[in-house]
Amino acid sequence: MQPLNTIRQLGYVVSNLEESIKYWVEILGVGPFFMIEHCALREQIYRGRHSAVDVDIALGNSGEVQIELIFQHNNNELSIYNESNPAGHLGLHHFGLMPLDFELARTRFMREGCEEVFACTVSGAQLSYFDTRAQVGHFTEIWEQSHVFNDVAQMVEDAAKKWDGLDPVRPMPS
Repeated sequence: MQPLNTIRQLGYVVSNLEESIKYWVEILGVGPFFMIEHCALREQIYRGRHSAVDVDIALGNSGEVQIELIFQHNNNELSIYNESNPAGHLGLHHFGLMPLDFELARTRFMREGCEEVFACTVSGAQLSYFDTRAQVGHFTEIWEQSHVFNDVAQMVEDAAKKWDGLDPVRPMPS
């Protein structure tokens, strides 16, 4: 697994999750993908207000880099995933990393003028997105150091290393 403080994930917002997975698997050879339907994003704050975005996420690996495909069900709910385009921003949306110190990284982004656009928790672990479009052309996501994120990342990476091309879409184990 990639070390802390490195780009560990490329996140894409997609309009059709099945077709996107098919392309990544059949054309790019990436997989398998693990599905998280209606991902449990808790304590959502989008641009200072409570939010209730409903997304499906598919996670796969290309080498050590995780590929995240994101589909938003409730496009009427303003979110970081559809703010650029009401029909849903398509293409590279963010890269993700796990800093050595989550709170220090949050402070550093904000001090540099990068707005914290979205924050939530997943199984009690924090994540935040910052608007770094002026700096890198897309958002930047950071995750708190946690077994929640590390265990999933390791499981997805290990499955990619052993993948024989069969069973390209799998449910995320509980």
